[in-house]
Amino acid sequence: MADSAKPNIVVIGGSYVGNKTIEQITPIVHKTHNVVLVEKSSHFRHLFAFPRLCAVAGFEHKAFVPYTPPGSSDASAFYAPVNAAATSTTDAVGGFQRLPSDSIKVVNGAVTSIFPDNVVIGNGKDSIPYDFLVVATGTGIPGPSGLVSQDKKSGIAMVRLHQENVKKAKNIVVVGGGAYGIQLATDLKTHAPTQSKHVTVVHSRPHLLNRFHENLHDISWNKCKELGIDVVLGKRVIVPEGGFPQHTTDEDFDIQLTGGGRIRGDLVILCTGAVPLSSPLKTLAPSAIDNNGFIRVKSTLQIDAPGISNVFALGDVADTGAHKAARPGAAQADVVARNIEKLIQARATGRSKPEKLDSYEADVPGIHLSLGLNDSLKFRDPTGENSKPTVMWDQPGSQKPDVGCERMWTVRAPWAGKDSYHL
Repeated sequence: MADSAKPNIVVIGGSYVGNKTIEQITPIVHKTHNVVLVEKSSHFRHLFAFPRLCAVAGFEHKAFVPYTPPGSSDASAFYAPVNAAATSTTDAVGGFQRLPSDSIKVVNGAVTSIFPDNVVIGNGKDSIPYDFLVVATGTGIPGPSGLVSQDKKSGIAMVRLHQENVKKAKNIVVVGGGAYGIQLATDLKTHAPTQSKHVTVVHSRPHLLNRFHENLHDISWNKCKELGIDVVLGKRVIVPEGGFPQHTTDEDFDIQLTGGGRIRGDLVILCTGAVPLSSPLKTLAPSAIDNNGFIRVKSTLQIDAPGISNVFALGDVADTGAHKAARPGAAQADVVARNIEKLIQARATGRSKPEKLDSYEADVPGIHLSLGLNDSLKFRDPTGENSKPTVMWDQPGSQKPDVGCERMWTVRAPWAGKDSYHL
């Protein structure tokens, strides 16, 4: 349990970037500060597996990993690579060494408000003081809305509902041609029990995966055509009042498109854009939230608000100029950890200003994209005006069917064995 005598570094959000922040900062600050993770969900959700979960059944319980062992709120579930931790310990599991458990606590709850020295949990009865605050709340999950869940039991129930819908459907319409929609559509057409389904992808932009170089559109377009997936570009689906049916219908129904036109389907799966989860910051620094809901940050990843130097934001919720993905988020976590360390050191030595803080520089967008159960590639946009994108195809069939869920248990819960997947 965290030491109440030490001040807190509070991290809001326990997905990939929030966890990486804890891994980076705890070995540095555990002697002077507690690290407190506040996370609304009971389990870490391996989001990269969620598109496949709509099509492929049997491993959904592996996609939800507990943050701590049953009955514990300490850091027994938080490990860092052995060569990355700045502490000395022999408590290592599978190449990861446990971070100091007396300096980390996990609080299961939703932060509703942020103030200059504390965050408020839930209905306002509970609060947690902080010396430094890291906002890593991310964005709302794209794809079927039912996959957003705060506990494992209901999360798995919703996953299985979507699987049952897909099983019954004959004519599936996937709305959104980003990574989520393309991976879902190609999984449907390469998974034996669902490959006979008719699948249509509707995308509002002229290119699929439009946040990347158009070469990735060509690759994904060709794969869709190869698999018999119909693609409609430059059209938006008009969502009816009350939304689309939550279950597969007995007969096809009309799906209206902007600018006229319609398509038919018996199941619609929405895979449209995510929403930044920045609302708790409104009570502290409303000016730091832009018109789209993203948090404005300085190059140091401190929020861009006058007089506030101890609050940082990173990952998908922050307007860092980077592509929204786990890899740039990990680089941002490194910058945040180093800058908090410098601020603590300046305070300890009585300096009014720390040494120059590190700056984050956004890299070009990249993605590890699956195009069905057997094909996947690593794609990176051109790094210069005259360069070409980098395309590296994985060995066919090398991608594990569970999209790395078992590896997530090794990384996030190395204390658990394979008989623990249902925890």
